[in-house]
Amino acid sequence: MSLPNLLWALIAFTYIGSGMAQTVTQTPSVISVQEGKAVILNCKYSTRVTIYYLHWYKQSPNGEMIFLIYQDYFSTKNARKERYSVNFQKADSSIRLTISDLQLEDSSVYFCALDEPQTGVSDKLIFGSGTSLTVLPNIQNPEPALYQLTSPKSSDTSVCLLTDTDSYNTTFKNENTNGSNPTVLEMMTMESKSYGAVAWGSKSTFNCTDAFNLQNLVNLTHPSGSTCNVKDVKQSFETDKDLNLINLSLIGLRIIFLKTVAFNLLMTFRLWSN
Repeated sequence: MSLPNLLWALIAFTYIGSGMAQTVTQTPSVISVQEGKAVILNCKYSTRVTIYYLHWYKQSPNGEMIFLIYQDYFSTKNARKERYSVNFQKADSSIRLTISDLQLEDSSVYFCALDEPQTGVSDKLIFGSGTSLTVLPNIQNPEPALYQLTSPKSSDTSVCLLTDTDSYNTTFKNENTNGSNPTVLEMMTMESKSYGAVAWGSKSTFNCTDAFNLQNLVNLTHPSGSTCNVKDVKQSFETDKDLNLINLSLIGLRIIFLKTVAFNLLMTFRLWSN
């Protein structure tokens, strides 16, 4: 092989080899942990450079990457910041992120990133695939209740409200049923939390007990040993006309008040000008 061809082969091998060596792997991909407890997110990396840094990011609902904590390659002390701490094992090419005292707002996707500084250009960040963390609320003494709201004008329209459950796995029996994903209901005045879900249908045969999968709720047992049964309540709903009239009156009074303030400001400005 001629010298030029040998040089090109060496350059290509070096480029491909270095590209294959730079990897970041995160486990597990999905994890659920109870509120108030701690969670450990694993990350392993591989790199051919000697100078590097390791970062952890949290992705916000709008897609923004929020920086949490980082670790130097040369540091023998593990980084710590508020509820975040890392366990860096250089010999094992791994770094673990521990989040203590989990809160509901910690539910997000977390990314591990390898930072390779490059002279004269921006640092090269290599991200892992991410770990989706779901924080489950700590629900005390749930009392599940199922409400079916029907319109007085049309018996074909019904809305089902399932409240105060401790199970996230509230699925819909009928695939044609419209509904929302279980949502955490936080009642600050009562200092309690629970799950709730909504389903709706537009047929007269639509029934709330057939909409949700309630097998985990009917035989729900409290720590005291008592059995909690799901209640099925039907009631009509309609708009309160008196409440609407009061709201409109308040809006009108606010408009009059704003006009009065604007008029007074205008007159004051004219007096100052003169």
